[in-house]
Amino acid sequence: MSTPVTYAPQKQFVGIARETVQGTPVNMTATMLVDSFKPKDSPKFLEDKAWRGAMSDDSFAQIPGTQIADLDLGGPVFLDGLGDVLRNIMGDLATTGTSTGTGGTTLSASASVGATTISTVATIPNGTQIQIGSGATAEVFTTGTPTGSGPYSIPLTTPAGGLVYAHASAQVVQPVTGPFTYAWSLLNSGTGQPPSHTLTHMLGPTATSGTRQYPGACFSEVGFKWNAESDLFTWDAKATAYPSVILGSAPTSNPGNTAPMASWRMAVGIGGPAAGGTLIPTVMDGEVTLKRELTPYFTGNGVQSPYIIQRAGFTVEGKLSFIAASEAPYLYMINNTQPQLQLLISNGLSGLSAGSVQFDFAKAAFTESEPDGSKSAVEYSDVFKAVLNTTNSGGSGSYSPCKISVTCNVPPGTY
Repeated sequence: MSTPVTYAPQKQFVGIARETVQGTPVNMTATMLVDSFKPKDSPKFLEDKAWRGAMSDDSFAQIPGTQIADLDLGGPVFLDGLGDVLRNIMGDLATTGTSTGTGGTTLSASASVGATTISTVATIPNGTQIQIGSGATAEVFTTGTPTGSGPYSIPLTTPAGGLVYAHASAQVVQPVTGPFTYAWSLLNSGTGQPPSHTLTHMLGPTATSGTRQYPGACFSEVGFKWNAESDLFTWDAKATAYPSVILGSAPTSNPGNTAPMASWRMAVGIGGPAAGGTLIPTVMDGEVTLKRELTPYFTGNGVQSPYIIQRAGFTVEGKLSFIAASEAPYLYMINNTQPQLQLLISNGLSGLSAGSVQFDFAKAAFTESEPDGSKSAVEYSDVFKAVLNTTNSGGSGSYSPCKISVTCNVPPGTY
């Protein structure tokens, strides 16, 4: 008697990679450390119910229609794995490094979007990581071999594709090292469409590779949760993708070495940063939810998959639960103060291992505040909505409801 064939779900894993063309699958470049992944291919079937003289309301044929896939996933937040998800749902990215303190110079001429070489007042050695500009348009590259005798021509070798933002003459060019801070805001330039991603799911039963890929994935919702008493800092998400395809050869799991963070590390600042006099020490738990409107468009082009999954409006909302040290949580709502709100969780490490996630809301409108007098201490449960503002906007300009920054030692260009 032969041994029955079965597959152990403990061996499954999920990978992700940024696409060049939406819907064209690419091999995974990173392992997503999730504890839940629920994919669902959802083909439509068109029914033939033309009358034929039969006493039934069933169809006489099921005709294949269009196809789409829906994904639900989530798990603990890992600092090195969060970037792809935020790039997908928000789009705008600025990158800054940790200054080495030496070797700085300035641009001797302006640099345009897409440029793969910059001109600097002082030379920069081959293989140096440099930060060009600051703030919302900061970006980090590794240099190639310099040429010239002053000003100097400095190739930008990694990441490929050249400058994302234009930079004026005299902007600072500074050698940097890790850790790096990646700041995401709402993308408003060009088509307003962030990159899409291929999600790869190694589960086992699929022929040859044991793996299906879900290309063209666009996140419609990303939620973050924390509970200081009992939980890790976690995330969950929903995405829409093109129909799954079979991967030709088995992928390899290659997880990073960062650890998730306990929720008690979350600091909340209202009316200022999550430190000093604006640190609020009475928040027990909370949520932040990013939502993106998606519409798959189908056309008569001979294929069942979407022509495009279009990203539209982006909104952010959240919840905070307070121990009532005062009536302040209620007053945020009833007085419509719309204070600055900052949420900051750090791994507590230093050097290259240091990492954090920071949520910045220049204006948070508290729209609900419910007192609870049924427990050992009086509590308030508040709901807030992010208000569009220019303070949180990125290099693409216009408005953004928030900015989310992740500090980790992932190399620039990864996201």
